[in-house]
Amino acid sequence: MPLPDFLVIGASRSGTTSLHNYLRQHPEIFMCPRKSPNFFVSADSIPAREGPVARQMMGQWVADRESYEGLFSGAREGASIGEVSPVYLQSWAAPERICGSCPEAKLVAILRAPAERAWAHYMGRKRDGLETRESFEAVLEEELAEGLPDEVAFGSYLGCSRYGHFLGRYFEVFPKEQIRVYLFEELCDSPRDLLGDLFSFLGVDRAPSATISMSRHHPSGEVRGALRKALWTSSVGLRTALRPMLPERVRRLAAPLFLKDLDKPPLAPELRARIGQALAADTERCQALIDRDLREWLEP
Repeated sequence: MPLPDFLVIGASRSGTTSLHNYLRQHPEIFMCPRKSPNFFVSADSIPAREGPVARQMMGQWVADRESYEGLFSGAREGASIGEVSPVYLQSWAAPERICGSCPEAKLVAILRAPAERAWAHYMGRKRDGLETRESFEAVLEEELAEGLPDEVAFGSYLGCSRYGHFLGRYFEVFPKEQIRVYLFEELCDSPRDLLGDLFSFLGVDRAPSATISMSRHHPSGEVRGALRKALWTSSVGLRTALRPMLPERVRRLAAPLFLKDLDKPPLAPELRARIGQALAADTERCQALIDRDLREWLEP
């Protein structure tokens, strides 16, 4: 059975859902019909910090090889096969597992400023009923006091922003020629230029980058209206239970009823500075890995 020729490994809350939808419009690409199958992290232990609903979601990850391969059974011969699982950039063991199954796979990452990514991650999980703590500042202080995870960063907002640590492992396991890293701003400001470069990296025709239908998917923010907000947040258990039974097209119709025109409160400057300071060494390591100027991430 076929396996992916390329994987988008993260980062979470950095435009990977939009990228998944752009990629599957290319006539030479077969995208996994399920975004985030998470196969290569399914063997990781779930951290104690994750709540019961998050654990239920993780129980729906694709955990056996036969089921994973079956996701790509519809790929036509000659197509470039891909999948998107942002949690692959949250696991120290994922690179070796990927290399063991897909040693020649090309890897794609989109990185967002660590503070902004962590804030968007917190807001998204709080909105969706996966985070009950009310204060982002208190969450950050708690994470820093406990120490950031080295093995798996699931559920850790600062841990998931440690690109130097987790991406560094990919550079140790894979040749750098098989890894392409973009910045979130590039996807937002020049998506067609990014897609053209990405298509060339994947070895497919770059011309369709001019015709891809562009729209943002899975945006960050808070649901507007007290009733709608309460309904969406409190229904997380039901939504999680129904997810395996509902076709994706049905889920796509339901979510916009709640998740359009979201409120997007800004991150407090002092918290941005605090995160930048806490992750400064990791950011400098990431800067060296990808040979990009990331000093703006360190500015308050």
